[in-house]
Amino acid sequence: RYLTKQSWFYAFGNDPDSPSSEPISLTQLVRKYDYSKAWAVLIPSVPGRHVVTCDDFGYVKLRKTIIEKVCKHHDAEISSKRAPVLCQFSSIGSLSSKWLQKFASAVDSSCTHTTDLVNNCFPEKDQPPLASRLRIIWPTSEEIRNSIEGYRGGGSMPGTMKNIAKDFLVPLYHRWTTRSQSNFNGGDDPLKTARYVPHIKTFVQPAYGKASMEPLIEWILITSHNLSKAAWGEIQNCSTGRSAGNKVLFIRHWELGVFFSPATFRNYFDRS
Repeated sequence: RYLTKQSWFYAFGNDPDSPSSEPISLTQLVRKYDYSKAWAVLIPSVPGRHVVTCDDFGYVKLRKTIIEKVCKHHDAEISSKRAPVLCQFSSIGSLSSKWLQKFASAVDSSCTHTTDLVNNCFPEKDQPPLASRLRIIWPTSEEIRNSIEGYRGGGSMPGTMKNIAKDFLVPLYHRWTTRSQSNFNGGDDPLKTARYVPHIKTFVQPAYGKASMEPLIEWILITSHNLSKAAWGEIQNCSTGRSAGNKVLFIRHWELGVFFSPATFRNYFDRS
């Protein structure tokens, strides 16, 4: 479908609302745009087994981006204390504690620069509690019931009990809303987001200022990735093909996210 040719409406030429003079493919259309001034970073996942040294996909690409766009640009005003990474998504895969520890180490800006591609940055016996590094934003059944959609809204938050009720995940869960019922009446929630079941996927790491300890943002990712090995990838040993004997990142899903950090915004203003 990416190579199928058709007429497109795009903003080129004198009449931006006119279709292309000749049928072109989606790939050709995308190449007509100038991305040289793009300042955000795309975080893609592509199905396949990718040699670990190829850091273009999945959580390995996210890790690389955090190193380049966060760790190398830490402001002196930011405290060395980092808040846990907040993970908000609409579906959860079959996770293991070991995989989640690796994921947390890969995306936590306070330890990412010391994490190699394959191993965790902490010896197993020295692993910090996951609850101190990661938080999962997941609506309660009460929040689903009180939403605009009612229980039907739960259809946009699929999660089987065997996946969401694992012991190591339970301490990580946090509500979608505050417990105040005024949220549902718009008192503390003028946009009434509490009334809607989320389907967006957002990963963000807050930070604190040294002087005022006011909350800041180290980085944020708006994405299609849910929290799963299929979406982010899993490091495996490869026994066949050209990658035999090497570590590979195995990804099952197509995904795409957009990454922002203070450094990416500075790049934008520097180019303006």
